Amino acid sequence: MKEFFIPSSKSISNRLLVIQHLSHSKAKINNLSLAQDTILMQELLSQIENSKNKTLYCHNAGTVVRFLLSLLAMKEGTWVIDGDERMKERPIEDLVDSLKEIGAQIEYIGEKGKLPLKIKGQALKSNNPIKINSKLSSQFASSLLLVSPYIKGGLELEIDSPVSLPYIEMTIALMKEYGAKIEEEKNRIKVEEGEYTFKETMVEGDWSSACFAYEKLCISNTCNIIIKNLSPNSLQADKIAMDYFSLLGVESQFKDNNLNLSYNPQNISKQETLIFKIKDCPDIFPSLAVAGFVCNKTIIFEGIENLKHKESNRLKAVLEGLHTLGAKAEIDNKNRFIIYPFGQNNPLEKDREEKIIKTYNDHRISMAFGMLRVKYDNIIIDDFDCVKKSFPHFWINVEN
Repeated sequence: MKEFFIPSSKSISNRLLVIQHLSHSKAKINNLSLAQDTILMQELLSQIENSKNKTLYCHNAGTVVRFLLSLLAMKEGTWVIDGDERMKERPIEDLVDSLKEIGAQIEYIGEKGKLPLKIKGQALKSNNPIKINSKLSSQFASSLLLVSPYIKGGLELEIDSPVSLPYIEMTIALMKEYGAKIEEEKNRIKVEEGEYTFKETMVEGDWSSACFAYEKLCISNTCNIIIKNLSPNSLQADKIAMDYFSLLGVESQFKDNNLNLSYNPQNISKQETLIFKIKDCPDIFPSLAVAGFVCNKTIIFEGIENLKHKESNRLKAVLEGLHTLGAKAEIDNKNRFIIYPFGQNNPLEKDREEKIIKTYNDHRISMAFGMLRVKYDNIIIDDFDCVKKSFPHFWINVEN
């Protein structure tokens, strides 16, 4: 049985870093993610601690931009947040508007709704419930929630049309673990003013990265895999990989926090059409799309709306990549992403000419299509290095 080496959770790591910073604690975070986004978050938090005037360049790190935006709004000093061209296309306006409701002084340096932003940090105060539209990103709500114990009077937040709801639930669970007092009722969350009590902790493995192990089995059809440091009780949204990939023939068994995966073609669903709802787990989409294509079924993805706002427009990137492979796929008039079966003639087996996949500098596109190289060395990825954003040693798992 081969081991599939995954990093620790970037989502948990970045939330813990913000909580640790607000608590002024030096308690250790063990197994902190080595992803570029987490390293960037550490570096920028260190700069914030040692300065009151700073321009913070966040590249294309959506979590970093959005989490720091709320933090800096209440941090004494004058700050500028900027990012690369793709980050300037990604949404932030709903978060900015909500912060302004509680007294934040934020202005757009250039075009409204886009980076760069100038922030004059000051104490924030909430007198009334505020509503935030999280239809485009759950990170808007998580950003506000993480700082809410340090808002005068606390915060009562109404979350409108949330996507990726498990990520908001993860934020709330971590806040509670470190002392935040929170009441929840339907889509309203009330956080009392207070302080975090941070303590030494351990970050669990990353379920989003584990999805590529499932994909590997769907492509290779042969090996068994073990993944260490994953929790069956994880708050991470992509834990749903156990259910979704089981329909493609991959069995999951836990033993002592180790996940054992095996492929059994007899367990592939007999349904001709498989429907995957990914509104709450959008990061699973690229790996599941490539695995679904290889498994030669009609695959329908629903809840795809916010995928165009990720590191790349992932709907466009995955559709283009599948077409390069010879797949028939489309986004239909019901806004569903559909992959059709290839029947008796697998285009990957039929045509072994070099196929170049355009990744758009998106780590998950590079990994999802790059995993095909376990069996098809004619698949060429135009950017191998962008995987460092979340999974620095990804390619070891392809070669192993």
